[in-house]
Amino acid sequence: MKIKGLHARLTLVFILAATVILMVASLVILLEIHHHFTMFKLDAPEFRVIKPLAIHFERAVIGTILWTVLGVFILVCLISYVVARKLSKPLVQMKWAAEKMAKGDLDVRVKIQGKDELQELGQSLNQLAAQLQKQEIARENMTSDIAHELRTPLSTLKSHMEAIEDGIFEATPERLHSFAEEIDRLILLVHDLEQLTAYEAPNFTLEKQREDLGEVIQQSMSTLREAYVQKGVALSYHEKDSIEMLNDKKRIMQVMINLLTNALKFTPSGGSVDVTMEVKERDAVIAIKDTGIGIAKEERSIVFERFYRTEKSRNRRFGGSGIGLTIAKQLVEAHGGSIWMESNHDEGTTVFVALPLK
Repeated sequence: MKIKGLHARLTLVFILAATVILMVASLVILLEIHHHFTMFKLDAPEFRVIKPLAIHFERAVIGTILWTVLGVFILVCLISYVVARKLSKPLVQMKWAAEKMAKGDLDVRVKIQGKDELQELGQSLNQLAAQLQKQEIARENMTSDIAHELRTPLSTLKSHMEAIEDGIFEATPERLHSFAEEIDRLILLVHDLEQLTAYEAPNFTLEKQREDLGEVIQQSMSTLREAYVQKGVALSYHEKDSIEMLNDKKRIMQVMINLLTNALKFTPSGGSVDVTMEVKERDAVIAIKDTGIGIAKEERSIVFERFYRTEKSRNRRFGGSGIGLTIAKQLVEAHGGSIWMESNHDEGTTVFVALPLK
């Protein structure tokens, strides 16, 4: 690790500053001593008798001061070296860590000692490295997931089309319809990815207006009510408190539609989905409870990640892009709220959305 540059510069700065102070202080002291001996010479009536002694004493004092200054200068040089080394070491370590991070080594960390500003800077650098590492892992996983999501339908379409070209399959309406479904799924995936990218952008803003939250929820439910009827799943709404608050109606509806669609997807025919809304402390809490297949306890914390699916085989039995819950989480947090899930396998799922009233 190269520490000579910064270490040497700091040492030189400290020595120069101390040297200037010592020189000025020494010059002032010498002038003061000479002035007082001159005054003594004028005021003492018997100065001629003690003149040799006075001159010897003046020289002794000046010599002592000069030797003291020299000793202090040497001590200053040593202290400057030690202090400069102590100050430069964490800075050089941070520079080294930043260079490693720039080259892609995100495992690097700075050793933190003490609680001063330099150590806070090192802690911030460590946090930055951790966040970059987390983002890099997420990027790699997302790239892998997108490739997986695109590869399967594209491979299916390609193999079926080749079979039709070779005369193995006939281009029946049913087969063409399955092609259209795969294409629609790809379009949905691209659309969801575009939305998620837009919501995660730094310049994304909400268009909040004072709205009746209950009416927003019911309007969202009416959009999907026909789909619920077709599948034979009961959909109900219970409003314990009337709530009027600032929110982006379009985005809240999107959250509700995503969550209700997800509930419908995993609830079998004959089941039910119940939506309730009430005030708890300083939040408006919306609960969407279904009687679906549920998920295992250990998977609750990752259900809002991109492309997460409850089926490990990812067999697409339930379809979807795997981004709906991620989009819902992003929009809820943009409102300053939180979203979480309570569920057990084969016991249904309840998704809670808490939105701050102020």
